[in-house]
Amino acid sequence: MTGEKNREAAARAAGSASPARPVRAIRLGVLGLLALCAVVFAAVTFTAVGMSDVTIDGVSAGFMEQMSAQIRLNFASEMRLYRSELESTRLAVRASGATGRDELRDGFAREAAARGFAYVGVIYPEGRTSLLLGPELALDERDAFVDGVVDGSRPVTVGTSADGESMLVFGEVLENRRLPELDGAVLVAGVPLGEVVSALSLDVSATQVYTHIIRPDGSFILNSNKNLDADSYLGMLRDNEGRPGVDYDITADELAQVMDDRGSVFYVAVVGGERYASYLSPLEGTDWFIVSVLPHRVLHDPIDSLAWSLVAAAFVGCLAILVALLAVFVRYLRLLRSQMDELDRARAASDAASLAKSRFLSNMSHDIRTPMNAIVGMTQIAREHADDPAAVSGCLDKIANSSAHLLNLINDVLDMSRIESGRMELASERVSLPETLDAVEAIARTQAEARGVTFVVERELSCPVVLTDGTRLSQVLLNLLSNAVKFTPRGGEVTLRVEQGAEPAPDGRVRTHVWVRDTGIGMSEEFMRRIFDSFEREDTERVRKTEGTGLGMSIVKRIVDGMGGSIQVSSEKGHGSTFHVTLDLERCAGEAERLAEPDPASLAGARVLLAEDNELNWDVASELLGACGLELDWAENGRECVERFSASEPGHYDAILMDLRMPEMTGYEATRAIRALDRPDARSVPIVAMTADAFEEDRQRAREAGMDAHVAKPIDVAEVLRVLARLVGERDDGRGGA
Repeated sequence: MTGEKNREAAARAAGSASPARPVRAIRLGVLGLLALCAVVFAAVTFTAVGMSDVTIDGVSAGFMEQMSAQIRLNFASEMRLYRSELESTRLAVRASGATGRDELRDGFAREAAARGFAYVGVIYPEGRTSLLLGPELALDERDAFVDGVVDGSRPVTVGTSADGESMLVFGEVLENRRLPELDGAVLVAGVPLGEVVSALSLDVSATQVYTHIIRPDGSFILNSNKNLDADSYLGMLRDNEGRPGVDYDITADELAQVMDDRGSVFYVAVVGGERYASYLSPLEGTDWFIVSVLPHRVLHDPIDSLAWSLVAAAFVGCLAILVALLAVFVRYLRLLRSQMDELDRARAASDAASLAKSRFLSNMSHDIRTPMNAIVGMTQIAREHADDPAAVSGCLDKIANSSAHLLNLINDVLDMSRIESGRMELASERVSLPETLDAVEAIARTQAEARGVTFVVERELSCPVVLTDGTRLSQVLLNLLSNAVKFTPRGGEVTLRVEQGAEPAPDGRVRTHVWVRDTGIGMSEEFMRRIFDSFEREDTERVRKTEGTGLGMSIVKRIVDGMGGSIQVSSEKGHGSTFHVTLDLERCAGEAERLAEPDPASLAGARVLLAEDNELNWDVASELLGACGLELDWAENGRECVERFSASEPGHYDAILMDLRMPEMTGYEATRAIRALDRPDARSVPIVAMTADAFEEDRQRAREAGMDAHVAKPIDVAEVLRVLARLVGERDDGRGGA
């Protein structure tokens, strides 16, 4: 019966223990954490309290070095002060106008006493000493001191009176041509050594640091420890070597060697069971040494107190950590959740960017392959119909159109790449807005007529000549007009309006408005919010059938922003769009003089040196330019170009067409070499960069190298001829005027 009751009690106990298991686990965890904290406390306590004498010696060494440096600095300052006072004494006597021997002696004594000197005397060149104030002093190494005062190497010594009083003695050379006996004599003045000790704060009761000043032989000049009954510090060390209860970790001979080398040293001494940290270093401006001695307890007690403070701080810190753990854990969970949300947003943005670039690459693949397909196909058709001039001509026209479109695609991609990398540079050049608009109108009107779209241009210009980047301005206008024409159906209308009003603008600028309106397919409100983003095209049936990269509007926006302007767009689906660009262009004083357009026919028979390392490019250039009447010579690299020009007769070549990237010598190097030649036409021969490096910085580098103009590849024969005709004509006009 009793056994059954016991089993029932055990069962009840077991049942009641089951719910307590989580609580017990928490308690065990808390106890474990407390035990860990106790271990940490013990480790910190033993580490802090059990700090070794080696560690304290290391702290002592640094402390003593700094203390010694401060004392030496104070000593040097006091020495400069006393020397300055002695010099002031000499100058004051000179300024008093005293000329007689007695007047001078009284003057020196009076002025020196007024400046705190207790001893004054004059040491004459023949060695005689005349006492003016205070007791007679026996000077340490008197002759060496006098010589040191004269040459400036030893301006201070120690003097001892008959009653044992020590003074620091300073010297100053006298100059007195009226009294030859004083001319070259040394004025000496002294102050009691006790005053120097007080000024340097060498009192043991104030700093607990014993500071001795000793001579090179170890004898004391100043002994701050009155318990040391010794005449020599080194002698004291020698006497104590091997004595029970006394231990120095440096011998007297080793310390003497340090002094001979004018060095510094830290060492520890144990005397009567107490440790002392010592530091010896030389005093600048003298041959003396300063020895600082610090009782071990001075640093040990604060460090020991600091150790217990660290223990207390560790105890409080661990308690604070225990309390803060929960708050940190909760904060960590919240931060983790926030980071996960941010990561999800970043992943979504990355996916969107990846999708946009994928769409861009897909579009680019389609848009590049379309003209390439036309070029390859038309080339094959032309070969198959080589005997049919009309078919070949038609194929070549289509190849030319496809090549121009492909070049535009490449230019857009390169422009966007440079803009996004921050390398787009805007030029500031004299631009005629009417001429720029004429050139833009000619291109846009051709495109509009080909699509059956009416093109209207309206102008109201109050300042036709401005300073801006004409190329980029044309690029903005052509991109806007090209889009308007592409997305306007046959029978529609595109209008370009440029207006300069009287609106306020920054000083020296004119506010210029550009509107491009079309009656095309328009845009949705959703797409208008991202029209200026890179790689964006609205996904409609009409847009998918229209060639483009989705970069044109982004390039326009970046250029307008770079010019300090703004661009707005308004559109309605199915009713057209309007783009409004506002620019504050810098006024240009006076209208640009419109020069007569040079006649390319005037180049017939002109001799041109073409530097080109690509044989195929040479074949193209020689064929196209040769057909226009030019006589071309080929240089396969920059070095050969310089050599051919140097070997020719002056005036033989009318111009040089220079590629920029060539082996052996680049176009820039070749141009500089030609301009540096010692011949009459080296500076005047026109040099034109003809290169695929077509950015503004490439044009700038070409100008800096000495080139006169820049044309981009693929070459436009008409543009090359126009540039050559202008440059050759200008050179001929200059030559004729001369």
